[in-house]
Amino acid sequence: MDYSENLAALLRNSAVSAAERKLASAFADNFPTSALGTVEALATRAGVSGPTVLRYLTKLGFARFADFQTAVRQEVDRQLGSPLLQLEQPVGQDPQDEHLYRRVLLMQAESFRRMADRVVPAEFDAIADLLADPKLSIKALGGRYSRNLAQRLALQLGQVRANVALLDQSLGFAYDQLIDLGPRDVIILFDYRRYQPEMLHFAKGARAAGARIVLLTDFWRSPIAALSEAVLTAPDDSASPFGSRVVPTAQVEALIAAVVERDRDTARQRLARLEALRKGNDQPKGDTQHD
Repeated sequence: MDYSENLAALLRNSAVSAAERKLASAFADNFPTSALGTVEALATRAGVSGPTVLRYLTKLGFARFADFQTAVRQEVDRQLGSPLLQLEQPVGQDPQDEHLYRRVLLMQAESFRRMADRVVPAEFDAIADLLADPKLSIKALGGRYSRNLAQRLALQLGQVRANVALLDQSLGFAYDQLIDLGPRDVIILFDYRRYQPEMLHFAKGARAAGARIVLLTDFWRSPIAALSEAVLTAPDDSASPFGSRVVPTAQVEALIAAVVERDRDTARQRLARLEALRKGNDQPKGDTQHD
């Protein structure tokens, strides 16, 4: 059977268990080259066992690992020889001829397209379910160049559900939070190249305390991925010296939207209460009426 035309979608959309989601997510990053290699290499990249890889591929209809690799190579050949891809690269057009501003915008548009082609719905839904669970407490922590993502998530999520906190950005103080962590805590970490050793140390401590780890990272995957229950990756192509966080910002917005979708009544009530509190504090000082 020729799987090449639908292989990427098959890998992304067939995952059910946590191990299958990890594997599908790893395959989705830079597919099809991410699916090339030995069983052991693929298992290590995804943070699962070799037998898990083989069981998942059997579930997808590949009786042998060699059959899967043949399908992947067919996909590589198809993409390299695609006339459409050739047409998308106009002859004689140098990207450097474009104005920097336009070039950056087009680069980000391409990043979104690439990410949309690599979505693993079950992995995203697993994270959204954790963030929406009212029995769990959510704590967010970011690194040097991703702390604004953690702040954004904590600020917006805290307005639509209870028990959300931003961990202190100084990791020396964030370690103090490990004392009180337990199975009812979900730690959502943002870690992008260059990965910070302190973030990994914190994740190990949180995991040892029984907390559940969720990670947002780049295609190369922070080492924290091996400790995580679910992972969202994103491209970081940028014209600046710093990796782009445009796609991760959209991922945060999508997660907030998914949490609201899961319990609109609670979100609506909390937003209404916040609005009432803000209006109550809008009275100018000295304008208080007395009976």
